[in-house]
Amino acid sequence: MSIFRNDTLGSWTRGGQATVHNVRMTTQVFKQSALAGLVLWVLLTLWLVYEVLHQTTRILLGKMAEAWFQLYVVGSPSSPVLFTAPGGRQYWVRADELLRSGIARDAAGELLYSLKLVGSCTAIFVLIMLFAAWYYFTVSGRGLGSNQFLRGASFATVRQLRRRLRGMAKGCLSVGGIAIPAAYEPEHILLSGAPGTGKTNILHAMLEGIRKEGKRAIVYDTAGTFVERFYRPGRDIILNPFDTRSARWSPWFDVPLDYHYDQIAESVVPDGGKDPFWAKSARGTLVAVMRTLVHQDRMRVSALLDIITRSGLKILAQFVENTDGAAFVSAEGERTSAGIQAELASVLRGFRYLDDTDEGLSIRDWVTIEEDDSWLFITVKADQLPTLRPLITMWLDIAINAIMSMAPDQQRRLFCVIDELPSLQRLPSLSDFLARARKYGGCGILGFQSYPQLEATYGRQEAAALTGYCSTWIALRANDTPTARHISDNLGQVEQVEANEGMSYGVNDMRDGVNLSRVQVTRPLVMPTEIVNLPNLTGYLRFGRDLPVVRFTDRYRHGRLLEPAYIDRAAPGIRLDAASEEAACQTTHQPRRRNPLFRRSSPMVNPRGLIGTRRKKSLRRTPVSSAPAVNAVPFVSRGGPMGRSDPPTLHSLIIHERTSCHAQNYSQQRFPTGSCATFARAKGSCHRTAQRPYRYGGEDDRHWPIQAV
Repeated sequence: MSIFRNDTLGSWTRGGQATVHNVRMTTQVFKQSALAGLVLWVLLTLWLVYEVLHQTTRILLGKMAEAWFQLYVVGSPSSPVLFTAPGGRQYWVRADELLRSGIARDAAGELLYSLKLVGSCTAIFVLIMLFAAWYYFTVSGRGLGSNQFLRGASFATVRQLRRRLRGMAKGCLSVGGIAIPAAYEPEHILLSGAPGTGKTNILHAMLEGIRKEGKRAIVYDTAGTFVERFYRPGRDIILNPFDTRSARWSPWFDVPLDYHYDQIAESVVPDGGKDPFWAKSARGTLVAVMRTLVHQDRMRVSALLDIITRSGLKILAQFVENTDGAAFVSAEGERTSAGIQAELASVLRGFRYLDDTDEGLSIRDWVTIEEDDSWLFITVKADQLPTLRPLITMWLDIAINAIMSMAPDQQRRLFCVIDELPSLQRLPSLSDFLARARKYGGCGILGFQSYPQLEATYGRQEAAALTGYCSTWIALRANDTPTARHISDNLGQVEQVEANEGMSYGVNDMRDGVNLSRVQVTRPLVMPTEIVNLPNLTGYLRFGRDLPVVRFTDRYRHGRLLEPAYIDRAAPGIRLDAASEEAACQTTHQPRRRNPLFRRSSPMVNPRGLIGTRRKKSLRRTPVSSAPAVNAVPFVSRGGPMGRSDPPTLHSLIIHERTSCHAQNYSQQRFPTGSCATFARAKGSCHRTAQRPYRYGGEDDRHWPIQAV
């Protein structure tokens, strides 16, 4: 606590004492410097004059000094002075006569001339020395008053960092005018920043570089801003069941191998918190149902939803009987089985908006086929996120898992841009992707607003691991202290010697003084408060690898909007007739050309490990009010991007199937809506016709008759 109060008198006293003390110390430095310069000038001038004068002149000047002493000090003008002539003869000369002689006047003139010439030269030299002393005092004082770097992280300017990176090959990404080296891209980038700080602006710049270099990217877009600027109809792909431009997709399109069922189930069903039983049981049940549907050749989303979400517990237990799912769901354990079914129903809400389709996008095929520069946009609105969160998590997890199934190639570049990472469920493959994707050419760009959100989704240890896998950090302003502290810790610490200066003053001048001490300390390179106080579009860039941290300022980019962010789809997912799964009609229309990235549901791996081929179907359309017609027109409505079509009006499908049944009686089995109401199979050949309208998931629970012919 200060001696004086913080009133006017106390402040005036402290300020006056400090000012007077500073003036006194400054004056003292000036006086001592001037005195040292004067002494140096005199001594240097005398020495140079002595060296310049001839020896005879020096001897004569010495005798003249002796005569001057006898004349003016002793007061004896007649005192003899022994003078030696240049020839060596010695003379006794009176002191006054020697001083009045012409030879003495010539020697005095030569001395004066030498003093002027040499004195001017030495004066210039002394002034230069004084300026050098002033510079030395300033530099040494600045060094004593500043911190001395020992080891750890360090700061640099943008220009200095560019100079350090000049010899490295540039990549397609840049931040704040700094090009990220190509070798750093597959080591992943972490981008943090509160809303409005410029995080999306930096991502726009990165995506522009990716598009310019013709690289492929998987982009998770939560606001539609990336679609508006970078989506190219006919080349890029959108996945969003609520968007008209979205490609059709089915979970069976991305299970080319049997163990991929487990990967899909793990990404759809999140971890259950403290009790992992419910999540693991739900995953096992989902895998069993999907495998059984493959065995029954009923690979439709509607059939999956009918069994899991719209059937009773007994039907679900009967469906997974004699499969691995029987260990989780049974009619005896009603309460446990009901909890598992409820868990599955909650995560499969978004599946009801998927179309029943035999052709569509395979995310794994899109990742592995490197024939073009197309991008995959996974979009969602804020109000759609609660419904689509499990579905989007599964899509992204399939994509990043497919990257690591490719052949190693460090020259490959496939960017996975996931902004707002905490808005999704936990991505099971993300940690493995960040740790191993470098040799496959996978480049992760992860963004988040708040680190506690990331911890809430992934847990404290895994969240720290995810951020630790990213070598390049781009840190914008953080509005909360935990995020700022986490960023500050990861930007690094510095060990340095700090200078501490203290001043003492009192009534006696002897008490006035300045105390200077130096202490070795370790401090964060950037304080959390500095991160909280950053302006918009300003942040810190850390590459690591013994490179300094820089503070950069980005510029706002006004991009041209090419496409609308969303084109809302008026109707939910299309549901096909249940009998169409087993239809094998003889059709006359030619098959249309298909994109290799869009696959049918065949071949698929069934639970027995066999490869099954889905039979062809013939879909014929008649008005709802008409009876089953023989001359029905083939239904080939496949318009729109990526083969998507939405029927404008309600119409019915007449599905004709002729199949050869085995000589075995099959028991009737009843399924809820979305599948055939009744399968009546008799001995011999039969012809079944089922008529039902197109309906959208969940709107119709009617059972449709099967007519035996």
